[in-house]
Amino acid sequence: MNASTLQDLPTATDHRAPPTASPEIEAGVPPMASRRVALRPLTESDRGFLYELMTDPRAGGRVRFGGATPSPDKVAASLWDSVLAQFVIVGRDSGAPLGLAALTSPRFRDGHCYLSALGHPRAQRTGLVAEGVFLTCNYAFLTWPLRKIYMESTEQSLAHFDGGLDILFTEEGRLREHAFWNGEYQDVSILAIYRETWARQAKRFARHFLPADAARDLEQRAR
Repeated sequence: MNASTLQDLPTATDHRAPPTASPEIEAGVPPMASRRVALRPLTESDRGFLYELMTDPRAGGRVRFGGATPSPDKVAASLWDSVLAQFVIVGRDSGAPLGLAALTSPRFRDGHCYLSALGHPRAQRTGLVAEGVFLTCNYAFLTWPLRKIYMESTEQSLAHFDGGLDILFTEEGRLREHAFWNGEYQDVSILAIYRETWARQAKRFARHFLPADAARDLEQRAR
């Protein structure tokens, strides 16, 4: 089964939104869609999908709430804690929700923020969430004068995103046996994407992920 069919699979409780027109590519505006996925703001209709995403032990359940099953209201209330911007990652053609990407805890004086991303199990290891992460990081660097974007992750969690994005990250630190999950302690890496690394590597990912016109626009701005 390939990635293009995975994005059209319904979940046990299908929360997909009706397909919408593909986001237009406009020069000078951060692209909000790749070839296969798009970013869109959260809406009230996403509550069911987001609760499932946050509590599923194969997704946010092992990260956000550490195995607990909080009430839907508590999950909804936590969604905007320290958030700068966040988007639902959806299949570009189907509108089916695949994950969530968020930029949080901005410190504009110091020039950095944090990135968090969760992928629904049906989208993990397909590269689809990686495309959403690429779009979100690109949005951040083109919208604010950030020097770097941080992310904290176990090796197990990072592997779920695939897509080759690991070459963008520099490990700045490692917390030994910091997280307990599935019966064992795991290291947590403190990773950073530097603006200069993004400027060098974004063109490569743009050619792979983005429609041709959006890739050309991004390459011109990265020169």
